Amino acid sequence: MHKPMKIEIELRRRDLILFNLALIPRMRSTYITIVLIATGAFIYFCFQYGIPATKEDWLVALTASLAGGICGMVAGTIFSMLFIVFSSSASNGVLGSHQFEISPDGLREKTMANEGLNKWCSIQEIRTVGPYLLFRISAFLFHVIPIKSFENKKAFLEFEKMAKDLWREHA
Repeated sequence: MHKPMKIEIELRRRDLILFNLALIPRMRSTYITIVLIATGAFIYFCFQYGIPATKEDWLVALTASLAGGICGMVAGTIFSMLFIVFSSSASNGVLGSHQFEISPDGLREKTMANEGLNKWCSIQEIRTVGPYLLFRISAFLFHVIPIKSFENKKAFLEFEKMAKDLWREHA
C-alpha cells in the first residue's frame, strides 16, 4: 500500500508561461497546426496566383506557406499566452497556493478556489517537461508542479515515481 504524498506549491504567471513554452514544441498538435495553416496558405496562394509552374515558383509557394504556418502558430501562441496571463488568478484557482496529494485514489488538488480529485484512470499522461511535472487531464488541461517546489531532487523523484506507479496500476 502506498502512503499518500503531499506537496504544496506556489504557481505564478511566470510558471504558466515557462511551462507552455517548454510544452508547445513537444506537442504533436503544434506541428499539425503548422501543417494545416501552411496548407491553407498554399491553397490561398494557388487561388490567388495560380498553380506554380516552375520549380522556383513551387519553392517560393511552399516556403511562403511554411513561413505562414510557422508565423500563424507563433501568433496563436502569443495570443494564447496573453489570454493565460490575463485570465489566470488566485481567485479562479489557477495561480497561487496549490496543495497536491497523490494516493491510491488519485491526484487531489486544493486551492483557495476549488478542491478536486482526478482519479488515476482520468489522467492521460504524467511526464516531466522542462522544470515542471505535468499531469495531463485532457488535451489542453494540465496540473503543473514546478520541480523547484520540492525540497530536493530526491523528494521530486520519489513523488514522480509514486505518481507514475499509481497511474500505471490504476489506468
